[in-house]
Amino acid sequence: MTEVTSAMPDKNKRSRMWSYGSSSVVSTLFFVGILIIIAMIAQQHPWRQDFTESGTYTLTEQTRNLLKSLEQPVEIKGFFPTSSAEELKAKDLLDTYRYYSPKLSYTFIDPDRQPDVARRYEIRNYGTLVLEGYGKKQPVSFVDEQNITNGLLKLISREQKKVYFLTGHGERSSASTEKTGYSSVRSALEKENYLLEELNLMQKGEVPADAAMVIVGGPEKSLFPEEMERLGKYLDGGGRLIVLLDPFQDGGLKDFLKARGIELRDDIIIDESVGIFGGNYLMPLAAEYGAHKITENFQLVTFYPEARSVEIMNPLPPGIQAQALASTSEKSWAETNLKLLEKEQKAGLDLKEDLAGPVPLVVLVEVNNSKPANDPAAKSSEGRGASKGSGNEKKDPAADRRQGILLVGGDSDFVSNAYFGLSGNADFFLNMVNFLAGDETLITIERREKEGRPLLLTRSQSLSLMWVLGMVPVVVILCGLLVYRVRRSQR
Repeated sequence: MTEVTSAMPDKNKRSRMWSYGSSSVVSTLFFVGILIIIAMIAQQHPWRQDFTESGTYTLTEQTRNLLKSLEQPVEIKGFFPTSSAEELKAKDLLDTYRYYSPKLSYTFIDPDRQPDVARRYEIRNYGTLVLEGYGKKQPVSFVDEQNITNGLLKLISREQKKVYFLTGHGERSSASTEKTGYSSVRSALEKENYLLEELNLMQKGEVPADAAMVIVGGPEKSLFPEEMERLGKYLDGGGRLIVLLDPFQDGGLKDFLKARGIELRDDIIIDESVGIFGGNYLMPLAAEYGAHKITENFQLVTFYPEARSVEIMNPLPPGIQAQALASTSEKSWAETNLKLLEKEQKAGLDLKEDLAGPVPLVVLVEVNNSKPANDPAAKSSEGRGASKGSGNEKKDPAADRRQGILLVGGDSDFVSNAYFGLSGNADFFLNMVNFLAGDETLITIERREKEGRPLLLTRSQSLSLMWVLGMVPVVVILCGLLVYRVRRSQR
């Protein structure tokens, strides 16, 4: 009888343990099942809420509307070093994009570990995104909402803008694959969805109406007055013109540019800072960039082999605004004493004759609709019989167009095949073209400022907070002791 009585408690104890254990297992499995169901629902119907005051993790309405309009899948390839801070930042942003559109996906590629992929996509810098979709590829060099959204806009756009290259005066040919040719420029612009054509203004009476811009790349001979008149009419009517000139070859455009605020000097830039690194002192580098949309977030060095100065006049002609986009370092100057250079002697800065650094290399000019009074093209037009006050003048429909933009560079070699891929030359030139193309569909997104806001507490609030923070661990410890005593009493 005694043995049966002693065995009963052990049996009851084991029964309770099995009961408690099975209940725990069932509860755990039930809890895990609920979590799995919630995860599956969340995956199919994700939900995000941005509690930051500045809306740091929320896309703008323009971007959200664009993502909703995607009709085809878009894949984004990001080229970053593995686990870098830039990659993590880009992942957070791309996750936000993907939240608003299931048609968008992304992958990250380390250019150092997969150089063949980076070479196939022509990646020159870390932090580059390549958007693929709609049968096209669109690179994005800086990762933020504005650049990614505008890249998507370009990707889905079916419009192809035309870029005309002026010919007939020994300009660089966009078809030439030689070192001095512009075939690399052609290839890059075609990838940006531009159509390229040549333009001979002696054969055509005016710049075609479908021209997004005209590029004059290093003319060796002077343009005829009629051609300058047609370029002037196009520019003053809101056109976009890029003029790249080499030292001692102004293409006859000296007066044309002077009428629009640009002074050309017969000089060549010497940059001593390049010589320090063993480079050619006749290949200046751009050390300073002006504050403009073209140079925003642009931090790459650009090189200009044998360049001339592009000086902004002071004062500027009426209706003209100009600013330097790229300038040399302070250890440079525009040399006018060519005899020393011809004798392979290094000249020195002469403050009376030379232009001291920083020397402007690339200048952007905004031209209003009125024709400059001292424009030789305007005088030529009047001299051929333009009547004044006849009452029969017809308003040029181009006069109501956007403001004309002229971009003048002191070197045409920096985007030739030999130097197009050097450092930031290609990126800088493409920034110029994209801006001058005037994509009105592109959006400007205001940057969200993350401002720290101090929390100011009164003395009583500080004491209350201290008591609350101090009591939390005490309450947790007391709860733990209480649970321990209860379980021990049940054994």
